[in-house]
Amino acid sequence: MGGKTVTITGAMGYFGQMLLPYLERDEGIDRVIGIDRRTPRGSVGGNKVTFHQCDVRDPALEGLLAGSDVLVHLAFVLMRLPGDKGSDLDEINIGGTKAVCEAAARQGVRKLIVLSSVVAYGLHADNPIPLTEESPLRPTPGLYYSRQKVAIERYLDTFERAHPEMVVTRLRPCTVIGPHADPAQMASLTSTIVPAIWGADPPLQLLFEEDMASALYLVIRRDAPGVYNVTSDEPRTLRELVRIRGGRVIPLPYPLVVGLMALTWRTGQSVFAPEWADLSRYPLVASNEKLKSLGWVPKYTTAEALMALVKAG
Repeated sequence: MGGKTVTITGAMGYFGQMLLPYLERDEGIDRVIGIDRRTPRGSVGGNKVTFHQCDVRDPALEGLLAGSDVLVHLAFVLMRLPGDKGSDLDEINIGGTKAVCEAAARQGVRKLIVLSSVVAYGLHADNPIPLTEESPLRPTPGLYYSRQKVAIERYLDTFERAHPEMVVTRLRPCTVIGPHADPAQMASLTSTIVPAIWGADPPLQLLFEEDMASALYLVIRRDAPGVYNVTSDEPRTLRELVRIRGGRVIPLPYPLVVGLMALTWRTGQSVFAPEWADLSRYPLVASNEKLKSLGWVPKYTTAEALMALVKAG
């Protein structure tokens, strides 16, 4: 890579913590700046890391970017809580991303890496298999996460044209799992009994956390402008995955699944708001061939990623 200083927003989050060891081992990186609104628990990540507690919407963040060669923007509120307003999440996820990008441009950051998601393609019955980076982005009505990721990507379309001097990379990962993930987010994959939507069993992809971290590290080390899906090989259906690990699927009508998700979410028994039900209703399989052309190859297939999670638990 051409730079010596890498800055990470959302450094205390799941992906940030998986990435930090790669940067610590890289002799070509002299300094890592970690930014997060959360206070770190214990060690931040190594001798190279300097941590700053700062919200991405805080104007003070711009000063922290001075001298950065690469900015990896990972800060994003993934799961909404009961009572969260859509406008509040928009302010953090969309407004915060815009603020970070504009600050990076003013500070002369050479490379910007932004984490998007395959959910930006939308959850639709007519999704092609596989989706490619050229497939249109069609946000899922009612799913804040999908809508916000698309809004950010459309903003980046304009940002890239305004700042041709910057290398801008967007990564669109599928569902990332692993032993370091939030157990509450992994529960739907590791539970003995898993509810499923009656009549629906679309293929899905699960990416192991190590493969996600290696993809981030790759685009930090080399210039890779553009959009790249980050997905596992060999998609499997939910029923296949549950059967592989010896679990049991209970098919339920779609309205009942949504109702149960709403109940468990409001009572704190699940982190998944009811609008996530369509994730197991429609196909969402994206090609990883473009990223593979840069030399990245996932070590774990979808099934292997799940079994590695189960064994680690």
